[in-house]
Amino acid sequence: MTNTEIIYQALLSSGIEIPELELEEADGRCIACGKEITEGAKLKKVISSNFTDYDTFKCPEGTHICKECGVCIKTRELRINNFIADKNKLYLFKKSELEEYLFNLKKYVQGDFVIGLTRSFKKHNSFRCTVNSSFRHFYIREEDKEYLFNTALAKELYEKLWRMYLYFTKDELITGFYSVNKIHEFGPDEFDTYENIMKRYRGTHYFDLLIYMLDSEKRNEIVAERIKQQKEEKQRQAKAEKERKQDTQLKFD
Repeated sequence: MTNTEIIYQALLSSGIEIPELELEEADGRCIACGKEITEGAKLKKVISSNFTDYDTFKCPEGTHICKECGVCIKTRELRINNFIADKNKLYLFKKSELEEYLFNLKKYVQGDFVIGLTRSFKKHNSFRCTVNSSFRHFYIREEDKEYLFNTALAKELYEKLWRMYLYFTKDELITGFYSVNKIHEFGPDEFDTYENIMKRYRGTHYFDLLIYMLDSEKRNEIVAERIKQQKEEKQRQAKAEKERKQDTQLKFD
């Protein structure tokens, strides 16, 4: 099945309203996916004047777009959400759920599947997604870019990024320019080990996605609790030192 055939089948059982198309007889290939068609819709009946992705069409010389591609392009939910789909199920999900879906694909899809992610909530992913069949290595379509995702490697890197994120900002992780004080707090030896790993992937779409996935609210809660504990420990030590000095003074008195 093509990418849009998979998504179309999933849409049928999703409860999402299927946009109506003005289909007519057609002889040739679908403008978008390039497959042979006997019926389709005229392109101007499907896309709006804001559409700019003509360069991604596989058969630009065609005259019609197939039903599956047309429906996917006209379905708003596919533009404003992250989605994963196999032929039986369509999952629409938020940024906060990326970690769950990408690292646990086996729980959600069977057979061939596609993945489309969005940050602008307005660009088309559906008819540009690559069809995947492996849970270990799969392609992610993220608006105007596509990249291969290695699940095992991503999990390992993500865990290390989370550890560093409790001390450094996302901007520091992205640029590689860190606060010296934070390096000292994190631990220089451990920092060198982690940063040598980060250097291998920094600047890739892959790395950027993992940074994007990091939950700032969860991080802020953990950091706030750590700072609270550090403050309480300093107060305890200060109190203990004060009592020690008082005991010493009493002895001299």
